[in-house]
Amino acid sequence: MKLTVAGDEIHIDFTGAPPQLRQGGLNCTLNYTAAHATYPLKCLLTPNVRGNAGCYRPFTVSAPEGSVLNATKPAAVNLRTRTGWYLAPNIFMALAQAVPNQVQAFTGLPVSITCYGSDAQGRVYSDHLFQGGGQGASGQGDGKSSLLWPTSAANTSIELFEARTPLLVLDKAYVADSGGAGRQRGGLGQVVRLCKLFDDGCPTLASVYPEGVAVRTPGLFGGKPGGDTHGWLVDRDGTKLEDYGVGELATLTATDQVIELQLAGGAGFGDPLERPLALVESDLENGYITAVGAVADYGCIVGPYGRIDRAASQARRDQLCAELAQAAE
Repeated sequence: MKLTVAGDEIHIDFTGAPPQLRQGGLNCTLNYTAAHATYPLKCLLTPNVRGNAGCYRPFTVSAPEGSVLNATKPAAVNLRTRTGWYLAPNIFMALAQAVPNQVQAFTGLPVSITCYGSDAQGRVYSDHLFQGGGQGASGQGDGKSSLLWPTSAANTSIELFEARTPLLVLDKAYVADSGGAGRQRGGLGQVVRLCKLFDDGCPTLASVYPEGVAVRTPGLFGGKPGGDTHGWLVDRDGTKLEDYGVGELATLTATDQVIELQLAGGAGFGDPLERPLALVESDLENGYITAVGAVADYGCIVGPYGRIDRAASQARRDQLCAELAQAAE
């Protein structure tokens, strides 16, 4: 991607994008590419202006015809979101040095589990459980936790999902230490576990395709990557039975089989050793980080009662900074 600022206009050029794929549906049409490329610019440049044509008029986008970002009809495009969602983070990274206080670090991307089948009464069901990862941090503050971005969707209501399918959501919780460490912390990812409600002999098919399994995108200006993502089949005790890797159509046949989907946290912004100790202490008290994370990621000393020892922590941070400065010389 090449982003050119010329006067009051910005052009985004995707020359070099790989050729479109013959199958898999990961291709994008040019209008979809343009939408996901210009949306972050709108957020960055005019955050307090309601979206209108004038906000987007200064932007132009080009991509080679026949590429994954400008596919020719009738190429498959059903999973275009899995490509388009990566455009905004790269645009922010490209502009980070120019406008450091207006960009955000990489966001843990959303994932939807689509579940379908028929129950013992012959009723056919098909529904999806959509949830978000952690938003990337920025110079303006910590990232939001479990946020669907960059998409207009929202986290699916557990009550609606359970009312429309013979499935039970066992857990839906933040994952401690999954927000990338930084002066501003990335938002936390979440873990979701679900299973069949009845042992009725009727299988449930579930598409489990975690996004970003092999990707740990670093934060900005010294910030750390957010926590990882995975899709597993586990038992009721949490023992891993199967790793779905980058994605698989899972089959549930009994109530003791549990799908566990963990979504990535957002990446951090700035040096973690510069995060105010009061905020680290608050994160620890709220369960956003663990004592291990406070020590390993933020250079803190945790006392015997699980509280940050501020004087000892500041001394350790000063020592770590001195060692890093000496190593850089």
